[in-house]
Amino acid sequence: MEKTFRITLLNIFFTIFFVLPKNIFAISAPDLLSPADSSTVTSSKLEWQAPSYALFSSSPYRVQVDDNSDFSSIYRDYYTSNTHYTPSLTNSTWYWKVKVKDSAGTWSDWSSIWSFTLSTSNTPSPTTTLPEESYSTPYSTPPSTDNNPTPTSTSSKSSFTISGVPSTIDSDQSFIVSVELNLPNNPSSTFYLKGAFKKTGGSNYFGFTKVGSSWIKNGNSYSSQLPVTTDSSGNWSGTIDVKSDGSDSGFTGTGDYIFKIGRYSSSGSGPIWSNEETLNITGVTSSKETSDTNQGLETFSIPQGAVAKAPSTKNSIISTKSKTAVAGVSLESTPSSSSPTPQDQLSKVDSEKKFNLNYIPVIGGTVLILSGFGSLIYIYRKQRLQSKL
Repeated sequence: MEKTFRITLLNIFFTIFFVLPKNIFAISAPDLLSPADSSTVTSSKLEWQAPSYALFSSSPYRVQVDDNSDFSSIYRDYYTSNTHYTPSLTNSTWYWKVKVKDSAGTWSDWSSIWSFTLSTSNTPSPTTTLPEESYSTPYSTPPSTDNNPTPTSTSSKSSFTISGVPSTIDSDQSFIVSVELNLPNNPSSTFYLKGAFKKTGGSNYFGFTKVGSSWIKNGNSYSSQLPVTTDSSGNWSGTIDVKSDGSDSGFTGTGDYIFKIGRYSSSGSGPIWSNEETLNITGVTSSKETSDTNQGLETFSIPQGAVAKAPSTKNSIISTKSKTAVAGVSLESTPSSSSPTPQDQLSKVDSEKKFNLNYIPVIGGTVLILSGFGSLIYIYRKQRLQSKL
């Protein structure tokens, strides 16, 4: 009897501390969609399936990309609220995986690891050696050439080109651009580089350039931008980390934008422009679009006496098909109303769904535990009766 009692007791403790936490309360990892595993593609856009359970309110997805299958030297580690991500990658074989955080703040396991081979032919367009128009910044630097102007004839073999610009990005996404400077008339010279976005057909430039560990706004002084120095032959090649600026008036929401790099001389003359690349930025929706998406929000809770306002920050991306919680919502105090608002109804529905998702596994686990204790009592009493007989 004592041996049977100990075995049953061990089974109950094992169920409570090992089986229940791992199997009942675990959340499933996202399913990867595209690119298909082991495929060859021309775009680095990654897509995955949103899970059915409620998600954390801010950037619930984490994506990792690396050129090693064991992710020993992670190339990209990105957080987002979207179910897609377009990293800037070179032509090579890449591996990627995704995990997700639920509404309680618990991370899932990593998804399965998929690989793809990127094969693109991104040929830079001809170099622009003179300013195409006035450069619109708060300090309004007049367009000019460098102190030692680079001849525009092909015999000088001068060039200023960029490559590796993705075709699509999110408004909160940074990416790396490859830059090539070939300026034979400017050996061992210091220049300042910065990324610039503008709406197609517009003239208002915006964006950030990473200098060290800081993001420098496009409108800051030229000397605060990224400094580079050409070699004795006038050459420099490297990469620049850039991102858009959703709070700038030049950013008007989702659409096509032009991106290029501006170059200033050490004395501040410029900018001289690189070639242009066109990309699509997924950004902030209008207030009307925001109100139309209210019925599509699944985990959106508004305190009583407050209304939701669509934020004008680069991190707020709202989709009518989204199953994730909306990040970046600002609250503004208003008089409470006796009749329930659509947001109140959404909060009620959300609470009911969370109850169903979170408490059903708990109830099931409790039943298993009680069943174990019931078995213990039954075995104990049976053995007692047999000993009396």
